[in-house]
Amino acid sequence: MRSIVEREGYRIKVVSSGQEFLKVLGESKPDLVLVDLHLPDASGLDLLAKSRYRYPDVPVIMVTASNAVTDVVSALKGGATDYVTKPVEHQRLVVSLANALKILRQQQDLAKLRAELNETYKLEHIIGNTPAMETVREMIRQAAPSDATILILGESGTGKELVARALHYSGPRFAKPFTDVNCAALTDTLIESELFGHERGAFTSAISRRRGKFEQANGGSLFLDEIGDMPLSTQAKILRVLQERTFQRVGGEEKISVNVRVICATNRNLEQAVQSGAFRSDLFYRVNTFAIEVPPLRERLADVPELAQHFLAVAGRSGKYPASSISDSALAALCEHRWPGNVRELQNAIERALMICRDDEIQVAHLPPAVLQGNPAAVEPLQTTPAGNSRNLWRRSRPSNAR
Repeated sequence: MRSIVEREGYRIKVVSSGQEFLKVLGESKPDLVLVDLHLPDASGLDLLAKSRYRYPDVPVIMVTASNAVTDVVSALKGGATDYVTKPVEHQRLVVSLANALKILRQQQDLAKLRAELNETYKLEHIIGNTPAMETVREMIRQAAPSDATILILGESGTGKELVARALHYSGPRFAKPFTDVNCAALTDTLIESELFGHERGAFTSAISRRRGKFEQANGGSLFLDEIGDMPLSTQAKILRVLQERTFQRVGGEEKISVNVRVICATNRNLEQAVQSGAFRSDLFYRVNTFAIEVPPLRERLADVPELAQHFLAVAGRSGKYPASSISDSALAALCEHRWPGNVRELQNAIERALMICRDDEIQVAHLPPAVLQGNPAAVEPLQTTPAGNSRNLWRRSRPSNAR
C-alpha cells in the first residue's frame, strides 16, 4: 500500500500500532487517514472515532480483511469516507484516495465560502450612518438571536434581502443554509413545488423526486421575498408549516419535519391586502411577529456618498474600469436625486457611469439622464400600525415636484 500511494505522488507516514497512530495524530494534522479495522493494540473503529473527533474534516478510509456487511456498516456509520478490502487492488485504492481528497477539497471550499459570506453580510457592513439605518441595525441585533418569524418592509430596491442575510449571518444559524424564494417570480402551479418539493409522477414533468426550499433550508433560514404576492392557496400551506413545522411534498403522503427560521419581505401594504382579501389575516399576524422597516433612499440622502463610493469600489475590483473616484459635483448631483428605484437604482447609476467614463474620476456628465433631469414621481408614506408595531408602508402618489 505504501508503494502504491507513493507512486501516486502522496507523502505518507506509516505506523504499526494504535498508540503510535495517536501520537502522530497529536503531532500534526493529516490530509487523509487510512486505518486498518484490526490493529495489535487497538480497534480501527475506536481510532476512526478519535480521528473524527480531533479532525472532523479529515477523511478516513477503513481497510478491512473482508467484505463483511457488519464491518462495513459500522465503519460507514462511524464516519468513514470509504473502505477497501485486503488484498488491496491498486486501482481501487487510487480511486478511493482521489475521491476522499476531492471531498476534503469540497469541504474546505465550502468552509471558505461560508466564512466569506459570514464576513460579507456582517451587521456592521450594512452601509449608512443616518438614524434610520442605525434603527435598522439595532432591530437586526434584537431579532438575530431568536427563531421568531421576521417581516421586512420596504420599497423595491431598498435592500430587504441584505437585511434578511444580516439576520441569518448574525444569528446562531449562520453556518447553516440560507435559501431564498421570490414569491412574485413563480406561477401558482410552480410555487408549491418550489417550496415543498414534489414526488416522482406528481405532475407531467415530475420525472424524479425533488427537495423543496424548506428541505434545502433545514437547520438554517428560508427567505420568502415578496410574500405579499403569494397565492392564497399557498398562503394556507405556509401558515401550517409555520405553526406545525411539517409539510408534505406535492403528490406525497409522508409528513416531513423541518427546523427552519422563516424571514419574509414585502413591498406591499399587507394590511390593505388583508382588507381586500388578497392576503390571509391569520398568516399576516403570524409573520408580523417582529417587523423591520428598511427606509427608502430619499429619506436617507446623507448615505448616498458612502453608498456610491462602496459601489465604485466593488465595481473597481474587476479591473475593467479606469475611474476610481467620483467628483464632488457628481456626488452633489447624486444627493439631489429622489431615487425612486432606491439603492438598486444608485448601484445601476454608478455602473453606467463607470462604463462611460474614460478618465480616473466620474463627472456629472457621466451620470444617467434620469439623475440629471430629476424624477418628478414621488412616493409618500402611508402610516399604518401592523400588529402593535408602528411601521411605514407605501403607496404611489400622483406626480409631484415636492421634495
